[in-house]
Amino acid sequence: MNSSPLDASRTILIVDDVPENLRVLSKTLLGQGYQVRCAKNGAMALMGANTAPPDVILLDIKMPDLDGYEVCRRLKASPTTRDIPVVFLSASDDVLDKVKAFEVGGVDYITKPFEIAEVLARVQSQIALRSAKAEISQLNTQLEQRIQQRTLQLQAANQQLQREIGERKLAEKRLQESEERLESILNSLEEVVWSVCPKTRKLFYLNPAAQKVYGRPVAEFFENPNLWLEAVHPEDRRKVERSHQMLLQQGSAELEYRILQPDGRVRWVSTRSRVIYENGVAVRLDGIVYDITRRKQAEEQLVYDALHDALTGLPNRNLFMERLESALHRAKRNTNYLFAVLFIDLDRFKVVNDSLGHTLGDQLLCAIADLLQQCLRSTDTIARFGGDEFTILLDDIKDITDAIRIAERLQAQLTAPFQLENHTIFSSASIGIALSSPSYLEAQDLLRDADIAMYQAKEQGKARYAIFDQEMYQKTLKLLRLESDLRQALERQEFCLHYQPIISLTTGKLTGFEALIRWRHPQRGLISPTNFISVAEDIGLIVTIGEWVLQEACRQLHVWQAQFPHLMPLKLSVNIAGQQIREPNFIHQIDRVLTETGLDGSYLQLEITESTLIEYAQETVRTLLEIRSRRIQLSIDDFGQGYSSLSYLHRFPINSLKIDRSFVSGMHSNGENYEIVRTITTLAHILGMNVVAEGVETPEQFSVLRTLGCEFGQGYLFARSLNCASATALMANNPQWLELTELNQPL
Repeated sequence: MNSSPLDASRTILIVDDVPENLRVLSKTLLGQGYQVRCAKNGAMALMGANTAPPDVILLDIKMPDLDGYEVCRRLKASPTTRDIPVVFLSASDDVLDKVKAFEVGGVDYITKPFEIAEVLARVQSQIALRSAKAEISQLNTQLEQRIQQRTLQLQAANQQLQREIGERKLAEKRLQESEERLESILNSLEEVVWSVCPKTRKLFYLNPAAQKVYGRPVAEFFENPNLWLEAVHPEDRRKVERSHQMLLQQGSAELEYRILQPDGRVRWVSTRSRVIYENGVAVRLDGIVYDITRRKQAEEQLVYDALHDALTGLPNRNLFMERLESALHRAKRNTNYLFAVLFIDLDRFKVVNDSLGHTLGDQLLCAIADLLQQCLRSTDTIARFGGDEFTILLDDIKDITDAIRIAERLQAQLTAPFQLENHTIFSSASIGIALSSPSYLEAQDLLRDADIAMYQAKEQGKARYAIFDQEMYQKTLKLLRLESDLRQALERQEFCLHYQPIISLTTGKLTGFEALIRWRHPQRGLISPTNFISVAEDIGLIVTIGEWVLQEACRQLHVWQAQFPHLMPLKLSVNIAGQQIREPNFIHQIDRVLTETGLDGSYLQLEITESTLIEYAQETVRTLLEIRSRRIQLSIDDFGQGYSSLSYLHRFPINSLKIDRSFVSGMHSNGENYEIVRTITTLAHILGMNVVAEGVETPEQFSVLRTLGCEFGQGYLFARSLNCASATALMANNPQWLELTELNQPL
């Protein structure tokens, strides 16, 4: 694209902190005949623009010290530079960045990486517009000056009438040529240019662009002086009339408003007007009208997008919080006004996403969003907070029963299956309800309490609702304090290990220990792992804690091996969380621990849960094979608790199964638990595995387990979990439980 002769002498100031961008743009613009100056930062740009104002500024947004937005603000604040068109260059395509660029005074916005042709076209467009405006102003000034000059000459030199007539004809010719040039320029503009009489509003001039913008022939405006006001949107006429009065009083005015075309279409326009005076008397009103419909539509879309969820079209967190704030203010003004917040979290949505894919997951979210909307009134607000979380603002309810009724309706609707593509998907949700009350001062507090109630519903079994009460809040505060303390427990060395003996049911001798973590809390005393392990998993500390447990257990066993060689080989069992196994460097951690503690891997046994095997079968198999290659034994902990992994057992390199204490404690010779224990033991032996029974507390249980062929046991019948000193003392006494084996000798 070549620049016109009009553009060739124009100066372009390029502001960018990236030398390559400066080089490419300057080379291109120089090649088009423009004069180019470059600035590497905002300070240089401001100095250069004020010293020698350019015709157009190409301004990068992200720069050190002063960013493009601040540079533009300062340019627009200076009388010297405020009329220079600024075109923003940015790598960001974010709509909010674009809105901000136009708000600070930018006339255009080009996204990086830019197309040279686009840059040239937009630069030429801005220069053409600037040139046209300058020429209009210049021609008007010239015209006024020449008319005044000729009038004075006529009054002063009456005797040279003939010469003046000739000169006047020459002036008229030149004026006509000037007006023709002006007319040509004005006719080429897309902006509406007008001039009217300040008293009668009779039109002096209106360019053809008016027909495109107003949708009416130009002649109609000359025939009807009030048509320009009649074309204004009824809701905006009063402010247009006020702006006209301000124009007459102050001499200039700017305004944005809507107009109606004859077919009913609405257009947004921006007008700039000024009063032309002669000898202190207003003789003309001149103005220019810009069609800003596209800009307004873009701004409206940006605002909509900022307040709505892109996937479901529902209000997002921002809009929901605005309406919640409004409801809270209304409740403060009207004590009889009541509302409720429902916090909804879909149960097991992650399973759908992981198994059927995110596309189907998105379809399910949209279907659920539609379903939830159908269950609500038009005055209620439903929003998507992201992921699988939704919130509902129930407006102007009578009491809590209204909120409960809505929650029950939502639960009932969600029980119906969703048919998506070729899949039938069942869903459910946990719902937390928080009712408004005078005690709430912040909207965030209501949302927090609804969230707390939702988690309470999940803890109670999911697919249900829970109503917030202060007990929940206190429980949450207690949990938050526990989380805070837990994060510092490792650093403060508050963890310790206890050791529960594991006994051979055949010989009655000690064969090893299970390492069990305890937390010595400075205020609450010794805390069982059942009270903090799940919290550690939720906040991402379980891997760090698990690594400490493995290190400490291996270190202690190596100490005991040196202290009690006659009791060896004793094995130590350490529980491993699923998150640890999924850590990419887990095998490296094991190697490091064994190296640092000097423990042979054959004395270590790692216990994992069935859920870890089932949920991550493929990944887990590879990790377990790596572990077994180091002669470390593997055991499935609490076997039979809620998972059906029997068909998977042969795929994993497992050495032993631990029967959950719930089966052992309720075991009778002809009872259901007895059959479960017998089946697990038989299956383990078929697969070449040992069996360890947990929770052995009575000689009767010992006898039954031994009869079934269970090799090992642990429980209160032998010993409770012991601290390190007590476990050391136990080994010093060469412990044996021979009396139990003797009681069970065959007659």
